Amino acid sequence: MWSFIRRRLDPVDRLGEMLFGLIMALGFTGAVRLGREEADSRALFTGILGCNLAWAVVDGVMYALAEIFERGRKARIVRLARATASDDVALDLIAGEVDAPLLELTTPEERAQLHRWVLQIVRRRPLPAARLHRDDVLGGAAVACVIVLATLPVIVPYLVVANPVLAVRLSNLVALALLFGLGMRWGSLVGAGPFRVGCGLTLVGLVLVLITIVLGG
Repeated sequence: MWSFIRRRLDPVDRLGEMLFGLIMALGFTGAVRLGREEADSRALFTGILGCNLAWAVVDGVMYALAEIFERGRKARIVRLARATASDDVALDLIAGEVDAPLLELTTPEERAQLHRWVLQIVRRRPLPAARLHRDDVLGGAAVACVIVLATLPVIVPYLVVANPVLAVRLSNLVALALLFGLGMRWGSLVGAGPFRVGCGLTLVGLVLVLITIVLGG
C-alpha cells in the first residue's frame, strides 16, 4: 500500500494529507466522545473509526474533483488565449497563470520570453479535456489510504484500554506525538526549522484537545 501511495502522491501531498487526517482524528475523538459520554472503549473505537473512514472517502473524492477543476481551469485559459485576436491579451492571460511562482527567480525579460513560448505551445497543442482521468481516481484512493494509515495509531488505544476516559487521553497523546513527528519531517523537507514546525503542529493539536476537554470530552 505504501508503494502505491508513493507512486501517486508527492512527499508534500502525503504529509499534508497525514496532517489533515490527524487533526480530523482529534476532532472526531472529541465529537464522538461528546455525543456518547457513557460509551465504552469498543463503542468509541467503532464510532471514531467510522468517522475517519468517512473522512478518508470524502477527502479522496475531493482530491479527484480538484484535479478535474484544475484541468478545466487550464482548459478555459487555453480557450481564451486561442480566441483572442491580440497576442498582448493572450500573453497577459498567460502571465496571470505562470508569473506568481517565478517572480523571485526570473527577470521581466525572461518571463516575457517564457510567456511567448507558452503561447506558441498553447496554440499548437490539442485543447485539454476537463474530464475524470484514471490517475485522478488512483490519486484519490491514495489520499484515502494515507488518511486511514495516519489515523490507525490514534484509535489503537480504544482496542487495548478498557477505561474509555483513559483511552481518549492516550489516543490524544498518540495524535500529538504523531503531529510533532510529522511537523519535524515537514520542516526538514521545506527548510522551515523542523523543531519549530513540529512544536507548532503539536500546539494546534493541543488546542483541539483542550477545547474538547473544556466542552466535556
